[in-house]
Amino acid sequence: MSADGFDPTDSAVRHVLTDYQLDAVVSLQGVIARAIGQQVHSPEKRLEIARHGGVMLLQSPTASGKTLMLGRTLEGLVGKLERKTVWFWFAPYSGLIDQTVEALAEQCPGLRLRDATRDREPSLARDGDVFVNTWGAIAANNADARKVRRTTEDTYSLDQMLELLRLESFAIGVVIDEAHLNFGTGAKAAAKFYLDHLQPDATILATATPNDDKLEKFAEDAGVEVASRIIVSRDRVVERGLNKYGLMVGVMRLREQDLALVDPETSALSCGWYQHQKIKERLDEKELGVVPLMLVQVEDQKKGEEDPIERVKEKLISIGVPESKIATHTSGNPDPEFHTLAFDPSREVLIFKVAVATGFDAPRAWTLVSLRPSRGKDFGLQIVGRIMRVHPHVRPIHGQDDLLDRGYVFLTDPELQSGLKEAADALDSVVSSIDVVTSSFDLVELGTAQPLSVGEYGRGFLHKKLPPPPKDDAERQQRLDVLIEEQRVPGDIRERPTEEIDRAIQVAEQLRDVSGLDLFGGTLPEQNVPSLFGGSSRSKQAKSQKYPLRPALDVPEYLIAEKPPRAEVLNSEEFNREFARRFIEKSTILRRINTRMGAGELHLRDLFNDELSMTVEDVQVRLDDTRIEREGQRVFSFDASINDRQLRKFLRDELRHAAIQEGIGFSYLDLSRAVYLAAMREPQAFKQALKEAKANYIDTGEADEPVPKVHDDYPECAPSKNNAYGVLPSDLNGDERAFAEWLDSDRSGRVKWWLRNPHRPGWSRGWSTNLVLPSGGFFFPDFVVSVRGRSTPNEIVLVEIKGGHLDNTDESLEKIGAVHRSYQSVLWAQKDDDLFLRLSYDQSANRLLPSGRFDPDILLRTTG
Repeated sequence: MSADGFDPTDSAVRHVLTDYQLDAVVSLQGVIARAIGQQVHSPEKRLEIARHGGVMLLQSPTASGKTLMLGRTLEGLVGKLERKTVWFWFAPYSGLIDQTVEALAEQCPGLRLRDATRDREPSLARDGDVFVNTWGAIAANNADARKVRRTTEDTYSLDQMLELLRLESFAIGVVIDEAHLNFGTGAKAAAKFYLDHLQPDATILATATPNDDKLEKFAEDAGVEVASRIIVSRDRVVERGLNKYGLMVGVMRLREQDLALVDPETSALSCGWYQHQKIKERLDEKELGVVPLMLVQVEDQKKGEEDPIERVKEKLISIGVPESKIATHTSGNPDPEFHTLAFDPSREVLIFKVAVATGFDAPRAWTLVSLRPSRGKDFGLQIVGRIMRVHPHVRPIHGQDDLLDRGYVFLTDPELQSGLKEAADALDSVVSSIDVVTSSFDLVELGTAQPLSVGEYGRGFLHKKLPPPPKDDAERQQRLDVLIEEQRVPGDIRERPTEEIDRAIQVAEQLRDVSGLDLFGGTLPEQNVPSLFGGSSRSKQAKSQKYPLRPALDVPEYLIAEKPPRAEVLNSEEFNREFARRFIEKSTILRRINTRMGAGELHLRDLFNDELSMTVEDVQVRLDDTRIEREGQRVFSFDASINDRQLRKFLRDELRHAAIQEGIGFSYLDLSRAVYLAAMREPQAFKQALKEAKANYIDTGEADEPVPKVHDDYPECAPSKNNAYGVLPSDLNGDERAFAEWLDSDRSGRVKWWLRNPHRPGWSRGWSTNLVLPSGGFFFPDFVVSVRGRSTPNEIVLVEIKGGHLDNTDESLEKIGAVHRSYQSVLWAQKDDDLFLRLSYDQSANRLLPSGRFDPDILLRTTG
């Protein structure tokens, strides 16, 4: 097992510190030595010095070696401080405690490791003792913690041990690892125990999370000031070969026809497994002796719902992952060897829940698939921590292989990348710096007569990119005013030397600049929303004017309407078999019997490098039979008068017969899948088969009511040359009115008369004409036009007007292929500036497209 920065395969070697690790260790030791020394010289100010000068923060990315830096800091102070010191080291999880103890034992043998839950004998204490425990094991309000705080016949309570250690002149130090997790919702309780019982002389907070609110909340509750901050940037960790160069987020862009038929979880898992196999092949090719690990993060199980672990395991197996290669771990069903799973090459996939994401060391993890429904910045930081480590065996080629130099994350929803991007931006904004009390201010105001010398521990460094110092006193005072108002520097700082003031300005501005930005602060100004429903004078009038039908135009007494087939006909075996045969003949349904996979493009982009992206074409992903059935049923639910189950049954029967004739093997599920896929992916063949099957059963006849002798409308309707009532109806929209005026402007003499054809909801009574659609719906074209010389009853043509935007919905596409059994093809027109274009159906594009100018000769055409 390992802790942050340690390799269990290399445990016999004492690691040499990198440059940034050494700088951090030296600076931490300097702050601790200074604080302990000041307390020795001013014991009456011990608590004040501890809270203001003895608290320090180590902020360093995961895998940068935080445990190593902290351990070497404590080890190097043994015998060097002015007081012997006992340390209490807190980590959030018991698993992380095990890793920490093992790592410290291997790399810091000068420390003696103890456990406060079992060993509380103060007389055995010696300089450099480290008690390693979870915060909850000794401070929480539970039975185990209460035992630690209670005196027994065999041992002292923790509180008594602390008092006895102080009587023996021991200093108390505290290390809070993963500090952003140790506090959380229990920040106040932790702060109370920290203040009232531990009362440490020196405190080290360690975190991988930049600008963490929980940490700040603890500092506020505990009344401490984090005066010293050692910040390590991700770039420095990458340069030293401990972090991967980039983090690629993968998004699967499915073909449109597959979008609704692929389970998002299966898609993400397929992409993850695809990438995992590519990485495995590359590692084998390089002969590095490493088997990669794919992490799969799932949500917590909700009461009464299925276990997400089992659900995901089944999906992994369905995409070809061998069950023997899958390991699982949850708090409810923990794997006793959980932390060894990361190093067991027989396991290539680990399914786990969010709780174990932090602190879990998996140096062979390159790929993570997250199936959790909600993800924020904290989630993003956890992800970066789990898959950004560089395996020791890969470090010799670090920076030489683009595939291995990056981690890969796949999400179920591309819209949920914000947490990862936010985390990447936060990590990228961090610049390395060490700002400690030894170099920014002295503790003279706390009671010491003069600053104490700390010798070798006073060394530190500042990042080269600090803001420039003030040019003159005016600029100095201006920048100070801002920082004092923001409470980033003390109000009395002006009393200090100019050099120290300038130094404080630079550091404070740097820390401010790398903190989180509130991009959405404030409120947007209210907008004046115009009334969309203002009344008009016309709406208050009544349609009181009667416009009589013009008898000289020879308008027929009744228009001819199509009548839908009766329900008993549509549900007959004859009709169903006729439809099934025609659909099998017109579609590629036979080829779909063995269709189980969808396809798409896998898009990857690097969150740390906006210019780096790649696309993998033709990535296959398994179709989900449940989704196919659900979406397919919608296609068949087009006509309430048709029994859709019966229709599918006859279609399966005919398909079965055709498959046997062609020698195609199949199962019942294969037939059902093929039926649904063909209906969804070949809608035109489906509708044409319906149209042809219905053709012999659709009747035509006079509409239920005669054409009205009078048109009721407003008094001021504009006159019309060719309208059957002599006016332009008020209910025409802009494009319809323009077409009516175009009909009136005909000088060829072809247009005899025209009517606005009113829409009727469903099959209700009325005088308008209509078409029966294959889906069972009705189509009421906008205009009925009588054209001299047309070979249809009363020389009538039906015209539909489309607005400027072609919606190309299924409804429009179905209508444009419809043919009236008496009036023949419906013509379609679209206004384009001062003329009209004819619209036609383009089969290859499956869209309505302009096909030339709409002129009077078009009105004579009876075919599409």
